[in-house]
Amino acid sequence: MKIREPDKNDFLKIRTLIELFELDNRQLLKEQFLATSSQIGLIGFGRIRDYTNCSELCSLGVIEPQRYKGIGKQLVKALIQKAKNPLYLVCVIPDFFEPLGFTIVKKYPDELKDKLEYCTSTLVVEEKYVVMKHEKSDD
Repeated sequence: MKIREPDKNDFLKIRTLIELFELDNRQLLKEQFLATSSQIGLIGFGRIRDYTNCSELCSLGVIEPQRYKGIGKQLVKALIQKAKNPLYLVCVIPDFFEPLGFTIVKKYPDELKDKLEYCTSTLVVEEKYVVMKHEKSDD
C-alpha cells in the first residue's frame, strides 16, 4: 500500500466521501490530505490541518469494503509524520487511536475547542467526543 498526496481526481472523490461519511468538510485543501488507492481506486484518506501552534488530524476515512485491514492505521502513521506542530484530534473512537500513540487530554488549544464544539453541534453521534493528543507531540 502506497500512501501519497492525492491528485485532482482523488481530491474530488475525497470531498464526496467526506460528505458521505459525515466528516469535517470545512476549508478543505488538497495539500492537507494523504490518500491511498488500489486497483479499485481510492480506498482511504486523511488530513492534517495546521494551525499556528498545533496541528489537527481529521477527516480520516476508509471505504467500507476495505475497513479492518490496517489501512486507517497506516494513514494515521503517515499523517503523524506530516504534522508540523503538536498533533491533536477530536474523535469518538479513542480505542482506535490509543495504540497509535494518542491519549485523551482535558487541556488543549482553542482551535480544538472550536472543533469539539463543531463536532458536538453539527456532527452529532451517539458516542461521546474526546480530544486526543499524540504523545510524541511537543507542547
